Amino acid sequence: MGSSKRSSVALALALAALATGLNGCAEIAGLEDRQVIPLLTIADNQAQPRAIALDEEAIYWLNGRSDGAQGSSVGGALRRQIKDDWAVVDLLAPSSEVPGEIALDATHIYWSSTDAAFKRVCDSGMGGNRDKLWKLPKAAPVPSAGAESLWASCGAATGIALSADDVYSARPNANRITSMSKRGGTRRDLTLGGEPFSVATAGSLVYWTDPKAGTLSVIDTSRDPVEKEELSSDVEPPGQLVLDEANLYWLGGNNVMRLSRSGAGGSVAMPLVDGGLPSPPTGIAMYGDYLYVTIKDAGSVYRLRKDGADDPKVIAANQEGPTGIAADGTGVYWTNFISGEIVRFKDE
Repeated sequence: MGSSKRSSVALALALAALATGLNGCAEIAGLEDRQVIPLLTIADNQAQPRAIALDEEAIYWLNGRSDGAQGSSVGGALRRQIKDDWAVVDLLAPSSEVPGEIALDATHIYWSSTDAAFKRVCDSGMGGNRDKLWKLPKAAPVPSAGAESLWASCGAATGIALSADDVYSARPNANRITSMSKRGGTRRDLTLGGEPFSVATAGSLVYWTDPKAGTLSVIDTSRDPVEKEELSSDVEPPGQLVLDEANLYWLGGNNVMRLSRSGAGGSVAMPLVDGGLPSPPTGIAMYGDYLYVTIKDAGSVYRLRKDGADDPKVIAANQEGPTGIAADGTGVYWTNFISGEIVRFKDE
């Protein structure tokens, strides 16, 4: 994109971000450089954007439905934007697949999908393959029609986690967590029963939440047989889950919960927000000492310390359906499901 065109796009996006009355004041000087603008819409006109993920170079997100850029497709989209560019690239050829969740490793993109054109009864015992888990090299030519399906069955993945060798998917409608080698092969059901919603992994340990049962559980995949251990049983349904070296963090009711992975401090989950958030949070991301959460119904995005030492801070208000969220050293990125925007927040 030429410099004059890029400047005009950056100016329009910056002014649009300012006009929405979002938190913080942007510097007018240097609008071409998004680093000086605390809150900025980096892509708009997206069709129901949902999950989002980051690597060192790019932002990846999933759209829940087709738009004009995809012709007559009835599915959604997997898109990428390089962090120092404005161009939005479709990674997949149009299809009837509607992406759901996404995860990245150094070389590949993994995502779940549901086939919007599937009309039969979806029964895994009868060979139904409406729901899938996909793998695509980041370096693949785009738009690609050659993504690799790691599994196809009934029961979409609402959470994906990656270890060095495997992909884990939480599938509440299939009542299981499915494990699959990144290289492909035969899928393995690690758990049967319950309605696992979100999953995270560290080494041989796989953690998951079950909102219906109100539980947080773990299994050690290095053991034979694999045995489930229940870590927490809360009255508030646990939602999305992330972890670091020391703790597990998850969305629960109107709060964000923390539990030590080592068992230090007992097995009681601790709320990080005194008095709770104004509405149940939707998405969670982690970077450094902070957690970031979206509240879709309230249209707000919060930052809170992992140790709960300070009150949570609203870093963006007046958003339209903030949903998926991701964070790294370049900023905090989220999807606005209703307004169809990808937004970036960067501290001044």
